[in-house]
Amino acid sequence: MPMQKNIRADLMKDLYKEIPKATTRDLGSIIDFLKKAREVREGKTKKRREARKKYVESNLRKPIC
Repeated sequence: MPMQKNIRADLMKDLYKEIPKATTRDLGSIIDFLKKAREVREGKTKKRREARKKYVESNLRKPIC
């Protein structure tokens, strides 16, 4: 797990280095991209959760023979 934190820290350092060089439009585009990426991730998580719930419910409804 520490390796992953180092990667994230390195990415954040690189991002902070690039911010002063970026235009306002660049920054706006990046913000929009990150927001949409988070929404997609949350949507996929929600769909997986609902699919698991339906699967469990369907298995509970099946009669045991």
